[in-house]
Amino acid sequence: MTVQDWDLQDQNELWGLAGEYVLGVLTTEETAAIERLMATNQELRAAVHYWEDRLLGMTAMVEPITPSPSLWSQIERRLPAPEPASAQVAPLRRPPFWETLNFWRLTTAIGAAASIILAVTAFSRSANQAPTYAVVLQSPDDKSPGWIVQGDRSGKLQVIPLAKPVVAPDRSLQLWTKQETAKKPTSLGLVPSDRTVQIPADRLPGLEAGQLFEVTLEPANGSPLDRPTGKILFIGRIAAVQ
Repeated sequence: MTVQDWDLQDQNELWGLAGEYVLGVLTTEETAAIERLMATNQELRAAVHYWEDRLLGMTAMVEPITPSPSLWSQIERRLPAPEPASAQVAPLRRPPFWETLNFWRLTTAIGAAASIILAVTAFSRSANQAPTYAVVLQSPDDKSPGWIVQGDRSGKLQVIPLAKPVVAPDRSLQLWTKQETAKKPTSLGLVPSDRTVQIPADRLPGLEAGQLFEVTLEPANGSPLDRPTGKILFIGRIAAVQ
């Protein structure tokens, strides 16, 4: 698909392009086009800001890896050689970002974030299942991400695990939700930490911006009460995506 083929009236396409722009996976021409369009397209700007807020924090998931000296040598050999001082008649040109070592360092972190956003953007590009709400549940202790919770137009939830906490055989992970005006939370059942689950809309009390979601550690069969009894492992408030 070329820039001329873009249909920014299509909500799915606009939000998908905004996510790809933030990840830095668009071509130079596409990136420049997005930046031009952002000057006049308020919704595109809002979509870009949305993905920036949610994706940049995910790079904290990436464990630092020190590349081998041989890898840096290969990268440096592929970068344009600087011109001799005597040959620099024209003003110095700042090299494009993709021609710098910082670009190659950044792509390591972006690759991990991209693996997360692929699930989100693929889900949002489906015309019938475009998410209207999304949240990354984070640990209240260290803010590490644990789950992505997405709600589609029908109110159905998709719960995608990011972390894989080790749970003892006599314990379980239970998902809860609570609307801001609700008096008590609603259990959405036990959730595995190793696979995505779908939760039908009829199991939710509703779905609205600001609604609280949390995963707690409970007994093997879940909380014996109509409320959480164990430690909160991951928590967050869902936000409107579209």
